[in-house]
Amino acid sequence: MLGEIVVDLISTEVVNSLVEAKHFEIFAGGEVSNLATNLSRLGYGTALGACLGNDGFGNFLKDHLIQAGVNIEYLQSSNLAPTTLIPVARHSGTPDFTIYRGADQYLSLTDNLLAAANDSKFIHTSAFALSRDPCRSTILAILEANQNQGKIISIDPNYHPMIWSDLQDYRSSLLEFFKYVTITKPSLDDSIRIFGPGLKPIQYLEKFLRMGPEIVVLTMGSEGSLLGTAQGDRIHIHPNPVPVVDITGAGDAFWSGLLAGLHEGYSALIAARLGQVIAEYKIGFIGPVQEHLSLQMYLNLAEKTLINEI
Repeated sequence: MLGEIVVDLISTEVVNSLVEAKHFEIFAGGEVSNLATNLSRLGYGTALGACLGNDGFGNFLKDHLIQAGVNIEYLQSSNLAPTTLIPVARHSGTPDFTIYRGADQYLSLTDNLLAAANDSKFIHTSAFALSRDPCRSTILAILEANQNQGKIISIDPNYHPMIWSDLQDYRSSLLEFFKYVTITKPSLDDSIRIFGPGLKPIQYLEKFLRMGPEIVVLTMGSEGSLLGTAQGDRIHIHPNPVPVVDITGAGDAFWSGLLAGLHEGYSALIAARLGQVIAEYKIGFIGPVQEHLSLQMYLNLAEKTLINEI
């Protein structure tokens, strides 16, 4: 896993915006880091290449990774900036948040980081991590070195103007990133921000497929998800009715099931259904997944999830 690890400050109350939030809880966050810890709790060996500040929040995040069983040998620290911090307003829909960008952008290329990536079966990163140098150059060098090596390379195209202010630059950069990518999982919110409003979900899915990935899963919140593959699959995975407490980290939980399923050799459809049921589990509580999970339990739930071809 290559990319960001951050501190999420999530409001204890359900509010419409950060202006209304009065109290916050501290959680470990960051799409890439959350995925590393989730996969570790599913029983997979994971390592994280990321950069922290030399501060209390950085120590908090290191402890979190160790407790989750993530290999921190490739974790870096920097004196150039504090640990990246993201206050989030807890909400049942798309939450309001602010990003105080810090040390995550200073991940540098080292021999041991490159060697670890070369030895891995999966490499995952995010648009968040790719939005700033030197982290961007570090990750692209690793992706290029691992291109056509028979491993799964995935990128979360988690676009937001606060992460990447120049949309045209982001779009052109995404085409560069997708040269290396096996699978991507945009959300419907991501898709609207990237390509503009007014399209049907299946049209957004097709736009991503035309950019090169072999597998695209478009998540749509309460509407479930769409799976598309280069082989022509177009499938709607229907949602299961679950109570919504906090959607922060739901996308990371979806990624966990998706990549775990592919690692086990399941089809893209089974893997996507696994992702959906694990994401539905995550939205039932505040903060990241903390306990160890049973993939078999979620596989049983995934196989019961309703689907239909489009």
